[in-house]
Amino acid sequence: MNNDLPESEKINEEESFEELNQADYRSLVYLYFPDIDAGQQLAATLELYQHEVLCFTEADELQSAIMVRMPQALVVDVDSPAGMATRKKIANRVISNFPIIYISEMDDFTQRLAAVREGAAGYFLKPLDIEALSAKIDEKIARNEVLAYRILVVDDDEMLAAYYDAILSSAGMHVKAINDPSEILESLKKFKPELVLTDLNMPVCNGLEMAQIIRQNNRYIDIPIVFLSTEVQKQMTAIETGADDFLGKPIDPEKLISTIASRAERYRNLRKQR
Repeated sequence: MNNDLPESEKINEEESFEELNQADYRSLVYLYFPDIDAGQQLAATLELYQHEVLCFTEADELQSAIMVRMPQALVVDVDSPAGMATRKKIANRVISNFPIIYISEMDDFTQRLAAVREGAAGYFLKPLDIEALSAKIDEKIARNEVLAYRILVVDDDEMLAAYYDAILSSAGMHVKAINDPSEILESLKKFKPELVLTDLNMPVCNGLEMAQIIRQNNRYIDIPIVFLSTEVQKQMTAIETGADDFLGKPIDPEKLISTIASRAERYRNLRKQR
């Protein structure tokens, strides 16, 4: 059986990851401004620079919005007590890696050093240079998008699939989740993942069988496959079948992110060398 691809498909397969990750919509930016008038004014101006902007005045509303729909960047006015409290909360974030930019009137070394240590992607002074702020947002989003690995999640449990999707998406990855293993070939073809994360035990077609189906096609012979299971005794069987890694459930979110990122990055680098 000849699994080689026609020339037309080979050319398509050579699409850069930057092209695959290029958004076909305006970048989503969240603003946190306790001063609603100032926030709405900045939102209206940033929208002229091709950003989709949502403005929040309450920290709880901002947090809820992030859980529902992750922004590509967050701009925070840190001058007020509410702004400082929100700053402390987001500085302790664990799995969200979208860039955060501080807005302030305070131009001193201590505040700037604190912003650096908190991982802020930028520190802008009032009155704002909107054009420079927009350029910084675009720069940081573009840098994150290059690292946005494409991850295909396969799990018959819809809640678990959504959970893994949320964790990896919050780390800046592009995720597609499916619940039916029979959709694997179509999903591989259309989504072009850089890694497959799959449950081991699924009805109709288990993870081991699905991995063998993937490996039958030369196009996907090297794509990383990572298994998730409570049955750690099956780890060697999974590796022998073609898995690249095996993670025991329940999985720590940071462990999941680091494992997936390292495997996907290795695969991406191998493809670049071809």
